Formats: sequence, C-alpha cells, structure tokens
Amino acid sequence: MRRRELAAACAALMALAGLAACTTAPPAAPRDWFVFLESGRRTPDDRAAVMAMQRGHIDNFKRLFAEGRLFAAGPLRDPAGRKRGIVTVRAASLDELRGHFEPDAYVREGYMTLNAVPATAHRALNTEGIDATRVEEVRIVLVMHGAGGGGPAARQAFLRGLLARGVVGAWYTLHEGPVAEVLFARSTDTAALQAAFAGLPGGGELAVWSQWLSPGVVR
Repeated sequence: MRRRELAAACAALMALAGLAACTTAPPAAPRDWFVFLESGRRTPDDRAAVMAMQRGHIDNFKRLFAEGRLFAAGPLRDPAGRKRGIVTVRAASLDELRGHFEPDAYVREGYMTLNAVPATAHRALNTEGIDATRVEEVRIVLVMHGAGGGGPAARQAFLRGLLARGVVGAWYTLHEGPVAEVLFARSTDTAALQAAFAGLPGGGELAVWSQWLSPGVVR
C-alpha cells in the first residue's frame, strides 16, 4: 500500500473511532426509587428456612444502607395484604435496582416482589441520628391520581403547606403507576390525618396505613 493510501486509511479508522466515542451514551446517573415490597408466592412451611430468609432480608438492607444505596425500609399494614413494606433506594436503572436485592432470598425466590417506581423526594425520610435498634409506628399516606379540578400545581402547593406545618415529615412524588404521592407522618391519629388531607385539590383516593420505621426516620 502506498504511503498516501496508508495515511488515508489510518485517518478513516481514527474518524470511525472518534464517531463511536461520541455516540456512546454516558453511564446513567443514579436516581431515587420508591419501592413497595409486595406479596408474591406463599412462603414455605419450614419455619427455620423462613427465619433464615428473614435474617438475610435484614442483612441485605444493612449492606445496602452501608453502601449508601438504601435510605429507609420498613413494614406497613395494607388492609388488602398486598403491600408489605417500603424501601427507598438509589440506582441508575431498574436492572441495577433488582441487582441490589439479588442476595435477598425473599425477593430472589419470588416470596416478595419489587414494585419500584422512579421518585422525586421533596423531603426524604431522614437517615441521620436515627435509632436503628428499634421501630416505631407512624403513618404512611398514599394519594392516588385523581381527575378532579386544581391540577398538579395546586396539589403540590397544598402538600407543601402540610409539610411546612409539620403535618407530614416526608414526601415523595412517584412518576409511574396509580399512586401519585407518598407522605409520612409521625402522628398515629388516622382520623386527624384524613381531615388534614380533606381539601386536597385534584381528588383521588386517599389511604392512610400503619407504617413501622426506626425512630427519627420521620421527622
């Protein structure tokens, strides 16, 4: 090959390499996810096996928290028995999030399923100065999408008011699925919370359930 042809071939290869570098997407940035742990298949009758899975379940939470990937987790009481707990976690993709739970036999074997939704934390559950050795009963408030008047802006303004007044201590907007907003309150007075949300713009069903989290997680 003549020198001029060799130079042209090298230039073409370099241009292709540069094009490939430019078109390769950068890694996705981690984002916040709100996860409902939901009932899956029936757990075994072997009590020892179930207890071992429970220990592994908690140990995986501790590992993810130590790695800065998990921020809060705790069981809740869904009257329908479908939703069993919540987790707030950070991951770059749904596949990465599922990988966080691969060591958890409850999830890996299908006894619990992950209902994971991208979320915006207006005020996240607290991770500083908490007592991880205990749990306390609080309330989780689920606001479903509605078709009433007022629109999203009016709804968000209303919820910011509840946050500012201390009626709720944490608030997440979910970007997929039937649940629009998830909020947490230290109060266990369900009737008072329902009354506080009575004027919520936009309508939509409201659910107030018992939730258990470590003291200090809900401010």
